[in-house]
Amino acid sequence: MGMFGVLEVSSAGMDVQQARLEVAASNIANARTTSENGAVYKPLTVVVRSAIAEAQGEAGSPTTVQNLPLPMVAEVVEMNVAPKLAYEPGHPDADERGMVALPGVDPVSSMLDLISISRGYEANLRAFDITRSLLQRTLEMGRGR
Repeated sequence: MGMFGVLEVSSAGMDVQQARLEVAASNIANARTTSENGAVYKPLTVVVRSAIAEAQGEAGSPTTVQNLPLPMVAEVVEMNVAPKLAYEPGHPDADERGMVALPGVDPVSSMLDLISISRGYEANLRAFDITRSLLQRTLEMGRGR
């Protein structure tokens, strides 16, 4: 993995949390959006997979410190969630019964996701900063300070 491997793992983790943050923000922002043609916004989710760096050995080789898998965003997919129906007869997108189809976004779980994302990002950032600090101190020791 080398001297900068921990920095790569932390950086990859922060990239994943950034993607999760963007998706959670999109879900929250669209929680009350409607559409005239009945196509309601579908909440999104991030699929995260681990990826062993391409330069690391063959597939099926044992995992070592040199080829630790890095987290990466595989894709962003729509969740199969039924829309919520709300009775709002004055709404321009209401049907003949006064019902409006709203996205199946759960604001409470989305806010909990934001807390989890924030803590995951902070943990990766803290590991990155500690590693950077240790590397800097190691270099200073080599200069004779």
